[in-house]
Amino acid sequence: MSSRASTLRLVGGRPCLDLVNTVSWRGDVSRLEEHLTGNPECLVWCRRAGVVSSDEERALAALDVRPPLLSLRQAVTDHLADIRHPDLAALQPFVDDALRHSELVQDHGRTGWQVTGVDADMPARRIALDLLDLLLDPPGPVGRCADPACGWVYVDTSRGHRRRWCSSADCGNRERVRRHAARS
Repeated sequence: MSSRASTLRLVGGRPCLDLVNTVSWRGDVSRLEEHLTGNPECLVWCRRAGVVSSDEERALAALDVRPPLLSLRQAVTDHLADIRHPDLAALQPFVDDALRHSELVQDHGRTGWQVTGVDADMPARRIALDLLDLLLDPPGPVGRCADPACGWVYVDTSRGHRRRWCSSADCGNRERVRRHAARS
């Protein structure tokens, strides 16, 4: 099966949550889809998610960025996305590593951390810094799609934090069709 990394919808609202969503149908093992199947797919996804530039994508092509991305994805899935309150102790090693390889910079009047150096861990470190930003200044709670088979996550910035679906056009529409069919 081919990867959809180049067309995968980015609905998480943050790269760290979109990384979790690089596995489709986490709640249904018979339909489970891995989208980061190899280094090229990882790099295409990283560029689409805004984690690396086109030039960095080319520079990273000879390196294997997949293992650090998968390790971070598993940690964010287990210790943020699939639980009610984040397990900060489990996430801290990823943030610590990212900070050790970053420098404090000012960009457009905003001070923040920026990963230095181009190596196989750079994309995962950048996503770990995004995770740190999400934990320190959340724009809303982390939500999980109401379709238990889906498993995708997102930042719920909706009014009253009542968002139910990763995408109203996908999972939400399937549920509306299912309810309509049940009434008919």
